[in-house]
Amino acid sequence: MKASLAGNVKDQEKAGDDGLPELVRRFRSGDEAAFDEIVRRLTPRLYSIALRSLGSAEAAEEAVQEAWVRIYNRMGDLQDTQAFEGWAIRVTLSRIHDEFRARARERTARKGLAEMRAVMGSAPKRMSPSEREDLARVLREAVASLDEPHREVFVLREMEGLPHVEISRLLDIPEGTVWSRLSYARKALRDYLGRRKDDVS
Repeated sequence: MKASLAGNVKDQEKAGDDGLPELVRRFRSGDEAAFDEIVRRLTPRLYSIALRSLGSAEAAEEAVQEAWVRIYNRMGDLQDTQAFEGWAIRVTLSRIHDEFRARARERTARKGLAEMRAVMGSAPKRMSPSEREDLARVLREAVASLDEPHREVFVLREMEGLPHVEISRLLDIPEGTVWSRLSYARKALRDYLGRRKDDVS
């Protein structure tokens, strides 16, 4: 959803001084300009997560736009405005999961290719375009095979590079849970990629 250009200077100056929770409260009270400011502030982070996950600027932009539509329509469901940022990220991750399933042809993040090739134990050599496509496809399927809680943590840590304590804050879960979910996700991916190793030659 594109931020509106409407609104006077005072509204914009006030928005610039407010934190996200206050902007959410203002929007829920009928201030549409507050939502424009929320979009402006949070879109770079959501886009970064989507881009690293999907590996395609076009797919990432579309995912974030659709995530903002969902966020706008479901804002009334949010109980704690202090948890807005983490909730918005989870909505975006959910949309990314939809993209994994619906657009299997999109490339994965370049960093993930090298990491997962090492996990799969392939011999070091220059990859041909077809091999990269095969590896990208298998990696997308591997990440999509995780259930939502484990996929969220894996994407934020391994693809977005966030520290464990930040993931804990964003997802509103104990840091120990972040570690355990990440460990489970890594093992699940190793097992999945091990079973699919023959699909990448």
